[in-house]
Amino acid sequence: MGRSRGALACLILCAHPAVGLSAQNQPINAAALFLLLPISARSVGMGQTAAALDGHGEDVFLNPAGVGSMTSSEFALHTARLAAGPATALTAFFPRRGIGVFGAAVYLLDFGDEPLLDSNNVLLGQFGSRNLAFLTTYATQLSGSVSLGVSYKLIEFRVDCSGPCPSLAGQGVTHALDLGGQFSVGPDHALRVGVALRNLGFALQVNNEAQADPLPTRLAVGAAYTVQLRPIGDGPAANHFDLQVAADVESPWRETGTPDVRVGMDLGFQQVVRVRGGYAYRHEGLSGPSIGLGVATGVIGVDLAQMFLTHTDLVVSNPTFLSFRVLF
Repeated sequence: MGRSRGALACLILCAHPAVGLSAQNQPINAAALFLLLPISARSVGMGQTAAALDGHGEDVFLNPAGVGSMTSSEFALHTARLAAGPATALTAFFPRRGIGVFGAAVYLLDFGDEPLLDSNNVLLGQFGSRNLAFLTTYATQLSGSVSLGVSYKLIEFRVDCSGPCPSLAGQGVTHALDLGGQFSVGPDHALRVGVALRNLGFALQVNNEAQADPLPTRLAVGAAYTVQLRPIGDGPAANHFDLQVAADVESPWRETGTPDVRVGMDLGFQQVVRVRGGYAYRHEGLSGPSIGLGVATGVIGVDLAQMFLTHTDLVVSNPTFLSFRVLF
């Protein structure tokens, strides 16, 4: 039975949801590993930091408390090219004064359809694998300095097959929660600290209960500090340039060992133009430097980022991430 490169990648991340590869090519015993892959261009540009970032809908994927400070409704599209197909996420958030921020997101990692061939390369059918996560989120600011957020996740793994391949087809559905908090201190709330517990839920079962595997639950702690740069000249543009530095530490829930560490920076003029850079030390094969650029005008914003990775089978070597958002 022949398989293409995409099908092999599917077997790594999809055909058995408990199998992935770390930087040392060792199996990772957890289901729905796609939940560990980055999707936000702003976060990727800053070395995959996000626990203490706030103000945009994509923050929900790493800390739901980050959307609690949003003041405008936002719709956003996020895309990236991963192992053998595109990852796409849609987010929509709606702040309500005095109540909080409500929103939803859908995240799809689609490995596409692959031909199913016999030993003579005769086409027998097709099979395709997809991973989906549906999120509903509520976040609120208890005061001007404290935000809390919670996301409910419906996670689905499925392999569809046409032709003589019943053993390849399968489907699993499970549920999880993301819990997060952020608080800011200091003059002008320059220092923001974030804590998030992600993917806390039930094991993913595809074939039977004995085969079910736990979700990749992660605890992340991070901080971001904003420095207002010295004004260049006088006039209304003074003090508009700023530098934000951020760092995250993340570990599997209830496990000890060497944690993932991420550092990043974001330099720019208000939200009009932002230049980003960072480095991630991760054990899922996602270590390496990254750069990013953000541009906004009026109600439209665009973020681009690129990672430069080594020793990974989870994504292409230098994936590019794009985020496009509209405020309304």
